[in-house]
Amino acid sequence: MSKESGLFLNDRQRKIIDLVEKNGNVRVADLSKSFRVSEETIRRDLEKLEAESFLNRIHGGAVKIPHKEGMEIPVLKRQATNIQEKQIIAEKAASFVEDGDIIAIDASTTGLQMAKFLKGKSLTIITNSIPVALELVNEPDIQIILIGGYVMEESMSLVGNFAERVISDYHVDKFFFSCMGVDLTRGISEIHEAQALVKKQLLGISESHYLLADHSKFGEKSLIRLCDLKDIQYLITDNKVSIEKLNELKKRGIKAVVGD
Repeated sequence: MSKESGLFLNDRQRKIIDLVEKNGNVRVADLSKSFRVSEETIRRDLEKLEAESFLNRIHGGAVKIPHKEGMEIPVLKRQATNIQEKQIIAEKAASFVEDGDIIAIDASTTGLQMAKFLKGKSLTIITNSIPVALELVNEPDIQIILIGGYVMEESMSLVGNFAERVISDYHVDKFFFSCMGVDLTRGISEIHEAQALVKKQLLGISESHYLLADHSKFGEKSLIRLCDLKDIQYLITDNKVSIEKLNELKKRGIKAVVGD
């Protein structure tokens, strides 16, 4: 368990990790009885623990992640998921960036794709993503401010109280961020508590908010609510989102932009 991930787990979640490591697998029904909580609560625990790379969920429970030689960073695994859609969204998002802008980019895989389309521009970029910083570090006209904090190895990002304190001193013109879920009623949500806290700070100091969400995020509700849909200026997505959903967003006054 990494130091930062462990800070955001409760006692029950830590005990679930221990049980998985000891027994190789756990069942939702058994955990519900053992901890005297609902099965839905256990499912949410397992969802969070899977997102933090502590276990793999299966039908009715979870299993231990097999240990392999070396390390494969989960952020690199996620790059292969809906990669074409993410690239389309990233290119469209980059078209909203103008020379002289002060922008913020989160530690999402779509944000990393976006960084590739910013080369050649003159910008100041604030980010908690180590891969985004590395992607643009050799660009002579881009000033990168890498927020300090604890390193989350699964996303190669920086989080924690120090990161949040540093963010409060900055001003951002445009914040580009992704999420785990977009629901018309609940709004925008995230599974990682540490990431969510950083994103909320960046939302608070930014004049304009640009949500980057592919079609797979629509209709999903994740653990932590980030903000209402009405709090964003633009939602940039791909052409697999239904016309009905786009029309509903328009009715709510949300500018939905579909990547080419």
